[in-house]
Amino acid sequence: MIKQKRKAFTLIEVLISITLLSLVLMALYKSADILRDSNLHLFKHLEKSSNTLKGSRTLYMDLMHADHNISIVTEDKIHRLTIEHTTHSLYGQGAAKVTWLVTKEENSLLRIEGGEYSMPLRGEQRVEVDLVSKDIEMFKVYKSKKKDKVLAIIQTKGQEAQTFMVQNIPLRPVDNNSSNLKTKSNQISSGNKQIVDVKN
Repeated sequence: MIKQKRKAFTLIEVLISITLLSLVLMALYKSADILRDSNLHLFKHLEKSSNTLKGSRTLYMDLMHADHNISIVTEDKIHRLTIEHTTHSLYGQGAAKVTWLVTKEENSLLRIEGGEYSMPLRGEQRVEVDLVSKDIEMFKVYKSKKKDKVLAIIQTKGQEAQTFMVQNIPLRPVDNNSSNLKTKSNQISSGNKQIVDVKN
């Protein structure tokens, strides 16, 4: 029997194979790059949403433990909120003054907590400043005529607004004793007094 010799790959076939393999690898690399960018964008979006929601909860707690001494400075879509007296403190103070404002340069929402201080801040005043969220497009706070209800709206760029309302804010200074805080806690759990409605 005569054995037929197996022909080897020609140079052209090898070059074509390398070209096809290169095209496939380029397509896979581009797909992986798009997926990585998509995941990074999603991570940033979720991080902003988380920061905004966390900020909304902190603001809600500030208002829930405040008395009626709340002032609001309006300026277009950006409001400045000052709570003269709240028992909700992130730094262990029995009673704190808290200011919420948005910087004009970077549209960053800040929470300022301290004892007695005035705005704008002076060098000798000691306060704690927390960055709540960046790229704020809207920060609005409204107070009812009776001063017992406050509506807050927070919106960051590219996201829907976070909205909530605090009702039955006491019309007298808040006591720091445990019985008063316990009463407030019972009111919240029963749903008859304090009401919060967070919309994503």
